Amino acid sequence: MGLFTNYTKEGPGVDKDAPRKTGVGRFFELVGRDMNGMFLANLLACLGFAPVICLVYIGFLMNSLLVMVVSAAVGGILAGPVLAGMYDTVLRALRDEPGYWWTTYRRAFRQNFKASILPGIVYCVIVTLQIFVVYFCFSMLAQGVNVDTGMWVAAVLNLVVFHMLFAYMWPQVVLLDQPFRQTLANSVRCMLAFLPHALAASIIQIVFWGLVILCMPLGILLMIVFGFWFTCELCCQIVSGDLERVFHIEEQIRAKKEAELAQALAAERQEGGEPQDEAQAAQAESGVWPPRKGTTGDGTEK
Repeated sequence: MGLFTNYTKEGPGVDKDAPRKTGVGRFFELVGRDMNGMFLANLLACLGFAPVICLVYIGFLMNSLLVMVVSAAVGGILAGPVLAGMYDTVLRALRDEPGYWWTTYRRAFRQNFKASILPGIVYCVIVTLQIFVVYFCFSMLAQGVNVDTGMWVAAVLNLVVFHMLFAYMWPQVVLLDQPFRQTLANSVRCMLAFLPHALAASIIQIVFWGLVILCMPLGILLMIVFGFWFTCELCCQIVSGDLERVFHIEEQIRAKKEAELAQALAAERQEGGEPQDEAQAAQAESGVWPPRKGTTGDGTEK
């Protein structure tokens, strides 16, 4: 018996058909494997949200709700694409998709830029109004004015319902090529069909971002270090199975990649000037594939 363990001995490995991990194990697997890409996407998301945060804060200092809403709409033009980039990075990690992060991020950012502008505007405007309502309630309490219970219930329901909607909206913006109206309709259906998952994702978002706001200015550090990647990863891990069950996203992506690969190989052969074999020549002449067998004029089979 040796004194030291033989580290060169091959381990059992992982079966290619082994199911993916779930729950906490899956979370730490992604953090250990894809943390660099998620953290860099988080930094870009923080930079993209910096203008809307500054503009809305200016409206807050001016005590003007109109300025806050307009600022949120303008800032959402940039905030939407960077948030879509964050979701794209996390969803690729959940699909175990290989590739260099920066290359895939740039390509996805260009593809999703136009489609994510309107969702970004809607998202920023709604979140700004929600923050204003919550701030108004707490400021009334600070002045010794009782806030009606209905107001509190409406504020809480507003937060919960809209973040349930957003939990299914952003992955669809990234993964599906469809009008925004259809995305919203699908999000409402998914939210109602998978209510416990939607509620869990909503609570995660509300609790985390509420903690960030309450801990200001320390919340800025929390946003930079954890911010978007942490909440996006948890929420996507919760809802991705629901979206896969409804839309069969991985199957569509796999079929699309296979079609693109076949098209690229065909173009490469055509550019290389490779001679066609007899089967390809027969297909080109007759337009039928596979070519039908028959006999020539001298009775031999062709």
